[in-house]
Amino acid sequence: MPTKRIGGFLCYFVSYDCTEPPHIHLAKGKDRNAPSAKFWLKPIELEQNKGLNAGELREARRIVDENQALFLELWDEHCND
Repeated sequence: MPTKRIGGFLCYFVSYDCTEPPHIHLAKGKDRNAPSAKFWLKPIELEQNKGLNAGELREARRIVDENQALFLELWDEHCND
């Protein structure tokens, strides 16, 4: 499962999620058990927040906005190959 660390967030998706629309999980910290959020990528929309405060959520959204093309490319490589 592809992962990328950006700005203090672990950005990832998992194989069993490939049946859902393209999305990315962002965990604040070093592992997936940290507070996190899930964003749909087309269009970008917050799907779920698991413990991020307002500032962390804004930062996560900024990361998704700035890296949408990369995340979609990684999704396609992983889920559509």
